[in-house]
Amino acid sequence: MPSNSELGSKNYENSPEAVILGAGYSEQDIEGMREASKDFKHVPWLRPDTTKAAPPLGPEYGQALVARIKETIKELSKKGKLAEDTIVWY
Repeated sequence: MPSNSELGSKNYENSPEAVILGAGYSEQDIEGMREASKDFKHVPWLRPDTTKAAPPLGPEYGQALVARIKETIKELSKKGKLAEDTIVWY
C-alpha cells in the first residue's frame, strides 16, 4: 500500500523479517497486533527485555537497544528462526 510519507524506501516487494516493538506496548496491545496479522507471513516479534541493564533515555539508550536488536536478529537468522511466529526478548 503506497504511503504519502517521505520515510522508507517505498519498496513494497519485500516483506518484513521481524516486528520490533518498544516497551510502550501492553500485553493486550501486542496480542491484538499479533491476532490482526495472523494470516500474513510468520515472523518473530521482538520485545525489549526491561530486566536487562540499559543506559538512561537518550542517544546511548537508542544505541544500546539497536545493538541488542541487531544481535538478536543475527542469532535468529543463524538458527534459521526468522520464519517463526514467536515472541523473542531482546
